[in-house]
Order: sequence, then structure tokens, then C-alpha cells
Amino acid sequence: MKYFAILFSVLFIFSAFLQLNDPDPVWWSTLYLVVAYVGIQAFRGKYNCEMLIVLSILYLSISINSWMQMTAWEGFLSKGMGMAMKTPNQELAREAMGMVICIFFMIICCVFSITKKKKID
Repeated sequence: MKYFAILFSVLFIFSAFLQLNDPDPVWWSTLYLVVAYVGIQAFRGKYNCEMLIVLSILYLSISINSWMQMTAWEGFLSKGMGMAMKTPNQELAREAMGMVICIFFMIICCVFSITKKKKID
């Protein structure tokens, strides 16, 4: 779990860096850096399952909000342009899926912390 946590922390830090060219970089970079911090704490063996549950609910609401703002499904990739943003709907879809990835990571950390506590007890 330690290496899984540090790998995802590095990926989330990189994602936060990529958000610097976004129209609202402070918001999205902060969201990714919070999850990177969770991963660093998981690497250190420090878990707070209650915090992870609250953050997961928060990130789920952000993901649903982004998803509901889409006016049409246009996919994640632009045809022939790769990851270049063609429409705001693609940006919203990517933001929603980024939050879902964060949620899965936090749930995995929470489940691992619970199983780790049961082994100790």
C-alpha cells in the first residue's frame, strides 16, 4: 500500500501542476493537492478514515456537479487533437472523472486503514 500511495500522490501532484493552465487553477489544483496529501499520509501509515469519508462525499458532490453542467456528451478526447480541449463539455467530463479517480483512491485508503486496524486488534 505504501508504494501505491506514493505513486498516486505523485500522479495527483502532477495533475495539480497540469491544472495551472485551467481557467480556475486554484480550485482544481487545491483539490488534487489535498488528495496528494492524503496519499503522503497513507505512505507514512497515518490514516483518518472519517476524514476520507467526508472528503469522498465532498468530491462526489463536486463530480456530480461537474457532470450535471454538461449540455451534451462529447467524450474525453477531441478527434484528431488528442487531449486538447475542444468544448467545455469535454472539460467538464474530464473534471468529473478526475474527481471519481480521487474518490476511488480515498476509498481504497479507507478500506486499507480498516483492514489494517483489524489485523492489529
